[in-house]
Amino acid sequence: MKIFNLGISEIILIVILALIIMGPGNMVKTAREIGAFIRKVTKSPYWQEIWATKRELTEIPRILAKEADLDNTLKDLDKETRGLQSSVASTMSDFIKEVEEPLKEVDKELKEQPVVEVSLPGPPQEGDEPESISQVAPNEKSNEAPTDSQPEVTES
Repeated sequence: MKIFNLGISEIILIVILALIIMGPGNMVKTAREIGAFIRKVTKSPYWQEIWATKRELTEIPRILAKEADLDNTLKDLDKETRGLQSSVASTMSDFIKEVEEPLKEVDKELKEQPVVEVSLPGPPQEGDEPESISQVAPNEKSNEAPTDSQPEVTES
């Protein structure tokens, strides 16, 4: 529990100091005088004016917002934002559909095409002769002389 931002232990310390300084008889009389002073201050027109000013200061932001019609402006902005958001979302979904449709068609066509089987020739048999020397595979060496750009490779 906090009173005037003071804890219980701090209040007890203050009461003990007041009892020591003023004594038990004067403490009751002083407490009555302090209470009468506080009542007099709170009933004064100055105190009333201070509280009215405080209320006005706390009301100023609401009054300004009401005069500037900020509530309606914020609602309008919210509506426009939602409209833009929905239009962007629909545009993006249309774009995605436009891209996916051709891809699905190509995928479907690829699945419909028959599978082409490729058979690789086996290793040459002893009785088989090569068809011609001019048909050299890219990985095989040819018997041609090396050019300037190709270094001569010799097997050891």
